[in-house]
Amino acid sequence: MARILVAEDDAHVIRLMSMWLTRSGHDVHEARNGNEAKAILTDHEIDLLVTDVNMPQCDGIQLIQWLRNEANSEIPVITLSARCDQAKLTEHLASVNVTIHAKPFSPSRLSAEIEQKLLAAGKA
Repeated sequence: MARILVAEDDAHVIRLMSMWLTRSGHDVHEARNGNEAKAILTDHEIDLLVTDVNMPQCDGIQLIQWLRNEANSEIPVITLSARCDQAKLTEHLASVNVTIHAKPFSPSRLSAEIEQKLLAAGKA
């Protein structure tokens, strides 16, 4: 069982992801924006972060930069984005070892990617 943080401002998406991940046996923490995610990452040991790119208060890119630079964490990160500039986003996040999934996303593909990342990190 891995501890996964889902940072997403869309209530439907976060509910759906929490359901999938819980059914897969994971402990799921939820954040509705980047600031909530920072607090959870500070207070809990998290094995993997799934974050939306566009969120209020602190977006996913700012959250990842904080995670890598200030929190000095290398936990696996998967981003979700509905942005039309996927290539630019990929280029921007390549240096921080992040996987990007476009919205709408395939639940089975995302679940497989999560399990692969956890396995690679020794958390599966």
